[in-house]
Amino acid sequence: MFQQNMFDSHNFLLDLSHKTSENEMDLIRDDEFESKSGADTTELAPSGDDQDPNKRPKKKQYHRHTQHQIQELEAFFKECPHPDDKQRKELGKRLGLEPLQIKFWFQNKRTQMKAHQERHENTQLRNENEKLRAENIRYKEALTTATCPNCGGPATIGEMSFDEQHLRIENARLREE
Repeated sequence: MFQQNMFDSHNFLLDLSHKTSENEMDLIRDDEFESKSGADTTELAPSGDDQDPNKRPKKKQYHRHTQHQIQELEAFFKECPHPDDKQRKELGKRLGLEPLQIKFWFQNKRTQMKAHQERHENTQLRNENEKLRAENIRYKEALTTATCPNCGGPATIGEMSFDEQHLRIENARLREE
C-alpha cells in the first residue's frame, strides 16, 4: 500500500511537469519533502480561488520554538513537570503556542529527562559493578597467596587444625578463670 502511494506521487509529479511551471514544481517538491520528513503537516481548507483541482492544499510549516519560548518552558518545567489544562492554556497564551503544543513539549521533555536519568543511573551502576569486580579479584588473589602467620606455610581457609581448636578451647577456659 505504501509503495503504491509512493509511485503514484511520482507519476503525479511526472504528469504535472507537462502542465505546471518550474516554480509550481518546486512548491510541490517542497510539500512532498515536508510530508516525508515527519514535519507538522496539517492541511488547510481551500478558499474560493484556491479550489483549482490541480493544486494541492498548502501545508503548515514545521515549527521550532524560539529561544525565549524554550527558556520559559524549561523554567516552568522545573517548577511543575506535569501542568494541568489550565496551566497549559495560560502558558500557551503567554508564549503564543497552542495548548497541545505545550502538552507535547512537556511530554517530550519528561521522556527526555527519564532517558537522561536512566543513562546516568546505568553509568553509575556500571562503575560500581566494575569496582566490585576489581575488589573481588583482589580478594581472590589474596586468598590464593595467603600464608599462616605462625609458621609461614599456606593458610587453610575455613578449616581449623586440631591444635588450633585445642588452643582456642584452652584460651576460652583460661578467660573464664
